[in-house]
Amino acid sequence: MIPKKSFPLLPSRRWILPFCSILSLTLFLALFPSPVWPESEGERGPPSEAPKAIKAKESVTAEYVGTDTCVLCHEKEAKEFRLSTHSRISVPGEKVKAQGCEMCHGPGSLHVEASDTDKKGKRQTIINPKRDPSACFNCHLDKKIEFRLPYHHPVLEGKVSCTDCHSAHGAEVRPWSATTLNDMNEACFKCHKEQRGPFVFEHEAVREGCTTCHKVHGSIHPSLLMARDSTLCLRCHTQVNFPTIGKSSHAARLPQGTCFSAGCHTGMHGSNFDEHLRY
Repeated sequence: MIPKKSFPLLPSRRWILPFCSILSLTLFLALFPSPVWPESEGERGPPSEAPKAIKAKESVTAEYVGTDTCVLCHEKEAKEFRLSTHSRISVPGEKVKAQGCEMCHGPGSLHVEASDTDKKGKRQTIINPKRDPSACFNCHLDKKIEFRLPYHHPVLEGKVSCTDCHSAHGAEVRPWSATTLNDMNEACFKCHKEQRGPFVFEHEAVREGCTTCHKVHGSIHPSLLMARDSTLCLRCHTQVNFPTIGKSSHAARLPQGTCFSAGCHTGMHGSNFDEHLRY
């Protein structure tokens, strides 16, 4: 008779059972933590007071003080303001107090009370259109829309402000508007110095004003132009016998573009070499 051989447990079985037991116990303790039993009355400390409600910070609301109060410190601006169309605007209804300076700068009582604070802190108590164009957009909403066109001055981006071109207080007066561009072209030349000249051959449109060809706030055309190519030029040059004028075949150049875009009359603002504004 052949004796039976006993086979020892495989090594893998020796640790599987203890491992599963430990794992099950760990999961049980994690899912069902032991409860915290309440302390006996002798172990408890004195009863704590109920938590107090957090008191909301009181907001201070500014009030209107009237233009006469502003004049006490801002006499120069007050004199200029009388020449502005803004000074003649009337706000009906309950906002009748929001006239004059406070119509754009907001109620000024906090600004007056902050007279002893530092200059930076004082500025924070009043609306300044130089830093916040929304003061202008309250009335000039159509201009805000123009600033969202594909080509525009970066006012909404904070790189340019309305007061860089406009004098809201009315220091510069033109026949058609008291609140206007500072001597028209001069406002543009502050940034666009290369267009100022002088040139030997000038473009009449520049003397008439930059807005003859350009939109000020925004446009659907590059360079804030009012129209593109010959459409823009023919607003004035309707007498030109286009497309065959002089000794040049304009028809042959039409596929390249017209006027300045074809590389011909590229001196739109003026030229020192050619009376036809060619470089």
